[in-house]
Amino acid sequence: MTQGLYSAQTYLTPFSSRYWRDAGRSASTLKLVVFAALMIAMTRALSLIPSIPIAHTHLSFGFLARSLCALVCGPILGLIFGFSEDILGFILQPSGDFFPGYTISTMAGVLVYALCFYRAKITVWRLVLANLLVNVLVNAFMGSFWTMMTRQGGYWGWFTVSLWKNLITIVPKALLLYIFFQALLPILQQMHLIPNQLDSHRRITWF
Repeated sequence: MTQGLYSAQTYLTPFSSRYWRDAGRSASTLKLVVFAALMIAMTRALSLIPSIPIAHTHLSFGFLARSLCALVCGPILGLIFGFSEDILGFILQPSGDFFPGYTISTMAGVLVYALCFYRAKITVWRLVLANLLVNVLVNAFMGSFWTMMTRQGGYWGWFTVSLWKNLITIVPKALLLYIFFQALLPILQQMHLIPNQLDSHRRITWF
């Protein structure tokens, strides 16, 4: 497969028609559909690793596979991946009754990662920003609605607790993503799955 299928162009923002044309091509490319399927399997495998306790919350590792899929596959295929991964995860490891709100949250989280990473220059500040947006907007803001609907209680009470727990995991998640991406970006570049990302020393830059 030639590199021409995967445009070497990066975008400062996702607000361009060319960006979304690239995303549309990715969603219909067999190689990337297979990659997304592998990321579903990887997410399931990572869910078996015990989470890390941090203060009054825990840090699990499924976000690594979701962010990697978002980086390579883009927002459109990423949404399909998020839906499929959440449904399959519930089938394989059910925990309580199925609630579609959590599927929406999984899809939204992958979408945010895709908008931050796909066809963008990966930098340290982007890693922090992506996790800030996912943790605050998706996990805390959106997730508190689902908690209120399934467990009753007032929204702001749930939101305050969730926001605190999500804020303290932003930096650890960004650090894990940095290590994860630093190891995989050269390989993904050689496979022509992403544009060139690293500096002359093959490192992720700060800005």
